[in-house]
Formats: sequence, structure tokens, C-alpha cells
Amino acid sequence: MRDIAKGRRLFFISALFMVLLNFPVLSIFNSGATVSGVPVLYLYLTVVWLVCIVAIAFFINRQDPRKQKK
Repeated sequence: MRDIAKGRRLFFISALFMVLLNFPVLSIFNSGATVSGVPVLYLYLTVVWLVCIVAIAFFINRQDPRKQKK
């Protein structure tokens, strides 16, 4: 049962990040503006990519509270 819940969470995270990296959302950040000399689109892609990796790692490595040893 735990694997099914983990799979659903990972699917939801994947779908969310597919939406965040899709054209309509990317076009919002595709401007000539820069933040500290870095184009906003590059900064957005880097931040979303890092958040995706951290979120997946968090949900994969998260311990089941019922299985923790006391």
C-alpha cells in the first residue's frame, strides 16, 4: 500500500513540474529582464529544476512514521 501512495505522489510531482516547464508558463518568464545579470528565464529554469530534484528526493527518502523504531 505504501508503494502505491509513493507512486501517486511522484506522479503528481512529475505532472506539476511538466506543467511548470511547459511553453505557456515559460513564456511568462521569457523577457529581456535580468536578475543580477542572469536572464529571468534561465533563473526560472534552474530554480524549478532544483526544486523538482529536491521534492523527488524528499518523497523517495521520507520514512514511514509507523515503521520508525523507538
